[in-house]
Amino acid sequence: MAAQAKVNKVIRGASRSSKSAPSKAWGVVVLRVIRSLIVVVAIVGGLYVAITSAVEQLDRPVASVKINGEFSRVTRQQVADEVYGSMGRSFISLDLKRIQHQLETLAWVDSARIARTWPDGLNVTVIEHRPIARWGERDALNHRGEVIRLDDGEGDRALLEDLPVLAGVDGMEREVMAQYHALTKVLAEHGLQISQLSCDGGRSWTMSLSDGVHIEMGRDQVMSRVSRFLVVFESQLQQRWAELSRVDLRYFNGVAVKWRNQSLDTEAVSKKS
Repeated sequence: MAAQAKVNKVIRGASRSSKSAPSKAWGVVVLRVIRSLIVVVAIVGGLYVAITSAVEQLDRPVASVKINGEFSRVTRQQVADEVYGSMGRSFISLDLKRIQHQLETLAWVDSARIARTWPDGLNVTVIEHRPIARWGERDALNHRGEVIRLDDGEGDRALLEDLPVLAGVDGMEREVMAQYHALTKVLAEHGLQISQLSCDGGRSWTMSLSDGVHIEMGRDQVMSRVSRFLVVFESQLQQRWAELSRVDLRYFNGVAVKWRNQSLDTEAVSKKS
């Protein structure tokens, strides 16, 4: 009986030990979760502090503006005035596109590039228009045939004096400039230079050369007609070029010329187109 009581006591003791084990395991799990939450909260808090500090550092006024470019028609002061006038109070919220647009509205500015330089600077690069020709009486064209609107000041007008004159119906600027480039290339090979080129409402092309010779090219096949003219120029006209006043290319197989102080020379004429 004593032995049986001892066995029962051992069994009861084992039962109490097995019930306490899950409680201890659950406590370990809860402790680990709490520790993980503390780590996460610390990391999130650290990131928040870091981001807030960074934003505060960047959310400041621009401290410096560097202006780059070769300036002859636009001044650095004009560029600076436009930049500062378009800036807000915050470096991080600068509207770079707006600043670029404002600069490109200046009469002589072809393009502008704006970039942030950390932590609080701005880098501005301006490229001026390079006028290739006059357009009408008051404006100029760049190499792409875009109109440069000029002021009425003496400086801009003086610039126009040495440029060739291009003319045409509004909206033809690019086409006239493209024709000017093509003609300039082929004529330069023969020592000839354009002083005026125009296309009227009927799309008829005419040009005057720097030595005063006026050339009628007509509406169609302009480059082909000019090529034919240059053949005649090399073979017959070059020797007497100083005596020429006018050349008419509006013929199927030839050209007509007018000598200075004389009537049109019909010997050079074939059928007119």
